[in-house]
Amino acid sequence: MAPKHATDIETARNIANGDAEVTESFVLSHYASLYRFMRQLTGHREDAEDLTQQAFIKAKQQIASYRGKASLRTWLYRVAFHEYTHWKRSRRRTQSLESAPPRVEPAYEACLDAEALLNALRRLPDPLQEAFLLFEVQELTLEETANVLRVPKGTVKSRLHNARRKLHLMLDGRQENEIEPKPVLES
Repeated sequence: MAPKHATDIETARNIANGDAEVTESFVLSHYASLYRFMRQLTGHREDAEDLTQQAFIKAKQQIASYRGKASLRTWLYRVAFHEYTHWKRSRRRTQSLESAPPRVEPAYEACLDAEALLNALRRLPDPLQEAFLLFEVQELTLEETANVLRVPKGTVKSRLHNARRKLHLMLDGRQENEIEPKPVLES
């Protein structure tokens, strides 16, 4: 029976011998997951990108030392984590809390806003939620929304008004709390 990590040892040997195709395949198969790991550790896209690239460079330099005691993937994560701890130590020495105000990335903030909106939508009564989702999210017309819900257009208008009002009240404490109402045009 072959050792558990025999293919990992072969891969490491090929990378150490300069096989560009194996190296590229190795990087492509592990880059995304290693980047996510670094992103979770650092909380910043740029730092995670830098650390991921540094980890692959360091792994290539040290690949000849791989002995197969753990999977190659585990070994790579160990190298990456070492790079992260080194980065963290150097950052601690050069940056005080006062000089590093918290930075919230717009994409993260948008996710928080979207999550808050989804949570608020889930708390709406079903008729209001249904009308809002059909009209605002699915972008059906007022008439189409009324047809789907099998209610008069006036009822849809009332539900939309009430849904917006309740959402506004639920999201009032948030930074970007205004939901731009879609103009209700008679068709």
